[in-house]
Amino acid sequence: MIHKLLLMTLILLTSCFKDKSSESVKALKFEQEHQEYLDSVKSKSSEILKESFDFQGIEVVYVQAGETYYQWLGHVLIRFVGSGKIPEEDYGVSFIANFNDYNLDNLKAYYGGYTVLPIIDNWGNYLKDYVVKEKRYMDRYIFPVNESVKNKIKETLKDWIVNPENAGTYSFRRNSCTALLLKLLAAGDKEVDGAKIAFPVEVVPYLQSIGKINHSYKRITVDNYLDLANQIVPREKYEY
Repeated sequence: MIHKLLLMTLILLTSCFKDKSSESVKALKFEQEHQEYLDSVKSKSSEILKESFDFQGIEVVYVQAGETYYQWLGHVLIRFVGSGKIPEEDYGVSFIANFNDYNLDNLKAYYGGYTVLPIIDNWGNYLKDYVVKEKRYMDRYIFPVNESVKNKIKETLKDWIVNPENAGTYSFRRNSCTALLLKLLAAGDKEVDGAKIAFPVEVVPYLQSIGKINHSYKRITVDNYLDLANQIVPREKYEY
């Protein structure tokens, strides 16, 4: 009987050790992959920090809702038109949280606590990811700027990349990707106040309601993106 109890205890201890060991391996893998992702983000962000970074105008781009639950309300990003040598190389930015916990803390994500992470990418990559791969349409809207507005937005984005705490702690409730995008626009244009806007699908209607969008392009889909994606209207449309 004693031998059986000892055997059972040994089996249980071995099982617990394997479970803990397995979790440790998974956690270590997560940390390594997360660091690689952060290094990639940092590499692209470095282009924005260069003194040479500049753009002619701004587009607010709405991406159609997707099938996955976190895509149900769509996505929104800013494109810096003319920041690349060719349209496909134009830079854009959207915002997420730096979810650096192996086990995501949902309360922390909802109420705040994670650091804001500005994600920089190229227009060509957005097209590949959203339109080509995910079959989601994209709508482009011009947000006119003058030199002063442009410079303030540029300075604020650079500051958030270097000092993400200045963007405020990330919160699904109060400081989400949608709120941060509008906050960035508001850094240049004080008439923008997105405090009550919670979801990506609300951004364009809100900006239209306060007269901040003066031109929209034809919708980009998987069937027409090769013809429409790189069309640019005269520069005057991007200015005021």
